[in-house]
Amino acid sequence: MISRALRVLVLLVSWLCLSSGFSVIPPPRVLSNTASASSTSLYMSDRERTRSTKKGVSTIIKDKTETKAEEQKKKEEMWRVVLHNDEVHTFNYVIRSLCKVVGTLDRKASFEICVQTHGNGKATVTKTWKKQAEQFCLGLQRQGLTVSISPDEDFDGGHSGGGL
Repeated sequence: MISRALRVLVLLVSWLCLSSGFSVIPPPRVLSNTASASSTSLYMSDRERTRSTKKGVSTIIKDKTETKAEEQKKKEEMWRVVLHNDEVHTFNYVIRSLCKVVGTLDRKASFEICVQTHGNGKATVTKTWKKQAEQFCLGLQRQGLTVSISPDEDFDGGHSGGGL
């Protein structure tokens, strides 16, 4: 009676440990009535493995396989925030708006962008990743400026936003 209760307790604890993914107690041994050696076939890792055992105890051998993560990170494409000349806003207003929205620009870099925009009709405010470029574009548009974004590959040079 005690051995049966002990066996039930061991099976219950083993089941609980295995269901949680953690095992402290080794799996229960499978006993055979025959005393001769037996041969067990195991199918793991696409290979058949055979191991002879004594006293009917079978052992499972697990092969360690390395899996390669096939994550090829696509390089983040850079985008330019382009300021267009509008002949409406003053230089001071545009400089203040650029400094307010794009925190990395100081007044001197903002002034250079204004001069280039006034002379060429458009100038690059900054180069950054797409989400940030969209945020800068919307912020400058809220200030009333004419701004757009474009992939960096469309440009052959020009201002890059104060050395960024």
